[in-house]
Amino acid sequence: MNTHRISFLESLAQHSASLKIVFLNHSGAPANLVADISSIDIIADKKATAGFISFCESHSLVSEIRISPEFRRTEIIVKFTDSTELRFMLLRDMIRKAFSCMHFDEVRRDAFSNEHGMQVASNSHHFEYLFLLCQFAQISMPDRYRNYFAGFDFETRTTIFRYIQPRYDLVINTLDELYQPKGSTQLKMMVGLRRDKMNSLLRMFLRVVEYGIFRFISNFTKKVIVKTHKPGNISTGTAPIKNRNTAGQAVL
Repeated sequence: MNTHRISFLESLAQHSASLKIVFLNHSGAPANLVADISSIDIIADKKATAGFISFCESHSLVSEIRISPEFRRTEIIVKFTDSTELRFMLLRDMIRKAFSCMHFDEVRRDAFSNEHGMQVASNSHHFEYLFLLCQFAQISMPDRYRNYFAGFDFETRTTIFRYIQPRYDLVINTLDELYQPKGSTQLKMMVGLRRDKMNSLLRMFLRVVEYGIFRFISNFTKKVIVKTHKPGNISTGTAPIKNRNTAGQAVL
């Protein structure tokens, strides 16, 4: 029952560069995103999110889209004509404990199209995102990512190490030491985040206030927006996208 989901992901991967979205938690081919993953995490600003919604609405395999605006991110559940579904999390920022964890403008700048046509974060940013995600959640990095990073050559792993170690002042000898959550590692990580200008006390305070306002307003607004398929020109191939920046604007 994965045929529609895989076909959709392969089509989305081919359009990801033009949609200006960046995949964050992939582990190789688009088909790998189907197995054992709760959500597909993607960097997308408001304009890119609207384009993503338009893409889904026009895709021949999609029957329904359920959109849930959240704080600095949008959850989108895409339902397919074979009754399967995929959950996407479109991120405008990565917020944990009032910290803004990554410079998404830098992630976009360094993103590239991999051998499967997916627009993905650089290897260093990819590892950093998963490292932060697992440390904050206090869970071990899943085997699919360990195996994925284990396939990198020595030079690539060294590049990741030289990026991640000084950024968080980690006392480690190999990247493998970061696969398990540790209190000392999380403390180092938060100290590293706190040093970043985007996490000054003022900015963190304003983030908390903004979140409070968002929660208050959300009590009086519709929490889930349902959109159905609209006939368009998006199929399982790589046809061009038309009007991708107009649909979905009202729900963002």
